[in-house]
Amino acid sequence: MGIHTEYSCSECGFKLVDSSDIFWIDDEKKIHVDMQTVDSSKKASDSLASGGIYKYYCYNCDNYIFNFHVSRKSGFIEKELVIQLIEDLDDNIKIIDFDNKFQSCIHCRNEVPLKQEKSFAIDNKGEFFIEDSLYNDFDSKQFDFTGKYYGYYCKDCGKQINKFVILENNANLEDSLIKEILEDHTNDLTVYINDSYFTCPICGDELQVLGESSSCPKCRVGLLTIEKQTLFD
Repeated sequence: MGIHTEYSCSECGFKLVDSSDIFWIDDEKKIHVDMQTVDSSKKASDSLASGGIYKYYCYNCDNYIFNFHVSRKSGFIEKELVIQLIEDLDDNIKIIDFDNKFQSCIHCRNEVPLKQEKSFAIDNKGEFFIEDSLYNDFDSKQFDFTGKYYGYYCKDCGKQINKFVILENNANLEDSLIKEILEDHTNDLTVYINDSYFTCPICGDELQVLGESSSCPKCRVGLLTIEKQTLFD
C-alpha cells in the first residue's frame, strides 16, 4: 500500500510532498520509480533488482538526500550496473546502499550466499545475547546496543565471513568500543557495520527524516503539519 502525504509549515506556509516510492530495474536494464502499490510491487518482484527510496534532509547544508536501498538483486545484473543506473536516473543527491544480507568475499571479492542470520544484543551489564529469534524480541529489555548477525561461507576460498550490523546504539558508544566488545564475544569478527545513523554525503552532519512536527526546512521556526494524506492500493 502506498502513502502520499502533503505537509505545510505552521508559520511560513512552506509545502512539502512525500510518498512511499520504490524502484526497480527491468529485463531491459531500464530503471523505474513509482509509488508502492500492488501493481508496482509485482513489477518490482519480477525485476532484476529493486528496493525502496527514502528521503532525508540535512539542516546543516540545506540539501535533500535520496537513499536508494537495494533490497533484492538477481544474479543476472552486476552490482556496479545497478549503482550506475541509479546514479544516472537524475541529478538528486543520492545514497545508494545494498541490504545488509548482501556480501562479497573479502578475499576473492565474489558474491557469497547468506547461510545464517541471527539477532544479537549487549545489555548494560555486558552480557552478550545472540539468538535465532526476530530482532524486536529484544525490545523488552534494556540494551546498550542491538543488531543483526549474518554468516556467510565462500566455497571458492574456504573462508567463513561473520558480519555484525549495529541497528540501535542506545548507549551512544563509540564505534571503536563496540568493535572491541564484539571481538571479546566472537571468535572471528570479519565485517563490522554501524547502521544506526545516516550522515550527509555533502557535509557529514546527521540526516533527518522530515515528517509531522519536524522543524520547517525553510523558516526553521514553524513545524510541519499534515494537510492531506492519501492511501493507494
